[in-house]
Amino acid sequence: MRLIALIRKELLLLRRDWHALMLLFVMPAVFILVMSMVLQNAYALHRGASFGYYLVDGDASPVSQALVDRLGESQQFMRVASSAPPEELLKQVQGDREQFLVRIPPGFGAAMTGAHPLPVRVSSAPGVEPSVDKLFEAELHGVLARLYLQRTLAPLTAVAPGAAAALDPGAVDALLQTESLYQTDGRGERPSSVQQNVPAWLLFAMFFIAIPLSTTWVQERQQGTYARLRSMGMDAASMLLGKLLPYLGINLLQVVLMLCVGVFLVPGLGGDRLTLGQSPAALGLMALAISFASVSYALLIANLVSTSEQATIFTGAANLLMGALGGIMVPRFLMPPLMQALGSFSPMAWGLDGLLEVFLRQGGVVAVAPQALRLALFALACLALAGLRIRFVRRK
Repeated sequence: MRLIALIRKELLLLRRDWHALMLLFVMPAVFILVMSMVLQNAYALHRGASFGYYLVDGDASPVSQALVDRLGESQQFMRVASSAPPEELLKQVQGDREQFLVRIPPGFGAAMTGAHPLPVRVSSAPGVEPSVDKLFEAELHGVLARLYLQRTLAPLTAVAPGAAAALDPGAVDALLQTESLYQTDGRGERPSSVQQNVPAWLLFAMFFIAIPLSTTWVQERQQGTYARLRSMGMDAASMLLGKLLPYLGINLLQVVLMLCVGVFLVPGLGGDRLTLGQSPAALGLMALAISFASVSYALLIANLVSTSEQATIFTGAANLLMGALGGIMVPRFLMPPLMQALGSFSPMAWGLDGLLEVFLRQGGVVAVAPQALRLALFALACLALAGLRIRFVRRK
């Protein structure tokens, strides 16, 4: 009965604190929606998302026309028609109105196989990401390589008709076959932005439960509530459990609602649909482990701070640090080795690895068990330290 009364008290306090509910449910939903839509093109080049470029053909030869035609076959980059002079087009690219300007110099075709070839000039907009810049450069390199091969081998076709097969653009494509190990409905595809952003920002938001939990703990401590509870013989374990269970339920509700955002709301607004993997048991285990870790971490913070302001500042700074090291803001594989090593100690890294194992690699319970175990041990350590802190304060 005591435990039920404590749980009911926590739910009543949280219901009155609508700012905390906004933080727990609205913030991650907004993050998921914004980041999934903003990064959709970055993850969806293979589905027809394209970047624009201007092209100025100063040569107007059959060779330059072949270059224009083959570059126009690209699925990722789309030529933007314009009759403006090259200087005006360069200004538009400088202003990030389009991503690239390609200029073919006069005499390009005649000089291609000579001793002094004339290069095609490519100007990139200041705001183009380096990865997109390199992708366009590789696309243009491939087109030029095929065109150069065709021009070089053209004299051989008269004496060796079989050499014409080497001039077929499809012959090079036949030498490469790619596949993605990310599977959805038995098909090899590539993960969308929502597959990356939902687990990342959901996990990040779950650790912010430390703010409302710490606020109510500090307020009740200042109002003498816990002094009265201790005088009634309430031990540290019961006090912690009375906080742990209701907030654990709130975190699990947060998981369900944010997954619904990824499955229903994001595609309803034109984004990609979140797929939940093939193991509901593994997803449930990770949700429970992350919730247990985040609430236990919040209980430790609540017993270390003296004011609500301290709880807010400490939680914000600690969560940003754990999120940065754990791969929430930047994927860990892009970090230097030292930062990757430090990130492996972040609870958010364990949680994110487990969720991505379910969402991207179709992992089951066995696959996510190591991450779930790390989170559970972290949670138990936080609870033990919080209990010691309560006993220490009682003895003072």
